Amino acid sequence: MMNIENVKWRMEASSPKLLPCEKSLAMKSFFILFLLSFSTFLQAQQIDSGEFLKQLVKYPLGASVNPRLLEENANYRALAGMEFTSVTAENHMKMALIHPEANRFDFAKGDEIVAFAKKNKSRVHGHTLVWHNQTAPWMKEFQGDQQAWENLLKQHIQTIVKHYQGQIAGWDVVNEAFFDDGSLRPSIWSDHIPDYLAKSFIWAHEADPKALLFYNDYGQDGKPKKMEAILNMVQDFKKRQIPIHGLGLQMHISIQSKNEEIKQVIEQSTATGLNIHFSEVDVAVNPKNNPDFIYDAFAQKAQSDKFLLLFTSFATIPAAQQYGITFWNVGDKDSWLRGYFKRPKEYPLLFDEAYQRKPVYVELYEGLKRK
Repeated sequence: MMNIENVKWRMEASSPKLLPCEKSLAMKSFFILFLLSFSTFLQAQQIDSGEFLKQLVKYPLGASVNPRLLEENANYRALAGMEFTSVTAENHMKMALIHPEANRFDFAKGDEIVAFAKKNKSRVHGHTLVWHNQTAPWMKEFQGDQQAWENLLKQHIQTIVKHYQGQIAGWDVVNEAFFDDGSLRPSIWSDHIPDYLAKSFIWAHEADPKALLFYNDYGQDGKPKKMEAILNMVQDFKKRQIPIHGLGLQMHISIQSKNEEIKQVIEQSTATGLNIHFSEVDVAVNPKNNPDFIYDAFAQKAQSDKFLLLFTSFATIPAAQQYGITFWNVGDKDSWLRGYFKRPKEYPLLFDEAYQRKPVYVELYEGLKRK
């Protein structure tokens, strides 16, 4: 629960000097917000254990998962199985881990995730076949002409896709290929393989014609040049009959993200007619990594509003294009924002460190019930 005296002090310390009538109004507003927050806390304790957010939506609701935690942490494993209907490998299908040596693929951890999904009757989404980051060291050291590079990447893509053929519904074929200014990101793939994006999709489709193929990227909101580059790529692919079936909008956003910019990206992406996947959802509450940050009622309310915005916006997408919403891991302590970015006072997901539903879960649940 929040510390009311601390929240009150923060409000008073950060507020300008007010006239008595203004101060009275401000305090009334504060206590209304406090009561709403306390009410939500009580609701969090009252939601029936058999009621789930996934029951309120008609599309897959997923999370990325870590196979080590699935094996070692019973609470993590139970929550991932109960609360979600789709899973994505957070890291273990990326190049460095699944293809560590030129002549060796390691499918062990990916297979564990697929087995977990089968046991829980969940869909599996594949992430990711081609990326500039987390490439294997041997790939960076590879020497050869254009044909040799194409053979390398084609073999990588098709070996993985064929291994999981019929088990994985869709793939993030290429991940994060564009800079914010819309230019193509330099990488070992763009440096050595002309038109590598289109070729990657062609090779993936050859390996599994039934799998849905996605382009996945982040930060399109407020970055019109990046969004334009992605839309131009889609238009070009359609013109050339390159197989592409969906767009992954990562939705790593924060409570400071602008609603209209988020909505615009969703509308522009939906207008392509492709499947839409909110593929890596989290809502940061402490984006500047303030060491004194307190996850108070104000931050929770701002966060729950953003989650509700994402879900209600997704509901406006035609049903045939709704591939699903996937959170980027399960509980707050598992978030990449705490691990990769070393932001210990970050609380970006719906479940706390003990894998309990947070008040923002309840706010989202109740908000969707009212829609």
